[in-house]
Amino acid sequence: MTSVLSDNVKENINTQIPLKRMGSAEEVANTVYFLAGEENTYITGQVINVDGGMLM
Repeated sequence: MTSVLSDNVKENINTQIPLKRMGSAEEVANTVYFLAGEENTYITGQVINVDGGMLM
C-alpha cells in the first residue's frame, strides 16, 4: 500500500508515529488473531487502533 510513496513522504509519516516506523501486515494480523481467539469472547464493541500511537 505504501510502495508508491516516495521516501520523503514515508519519512514524514514516520515523524507522526511515536514508534518512528510504520507497522507491518504481520502486526495487524496478530491483532486480528488475538481478537478472533476463543479466549476473547467477552470483548465487544471496541475500536482497537493498530497505529503505533500515530498522532493525527
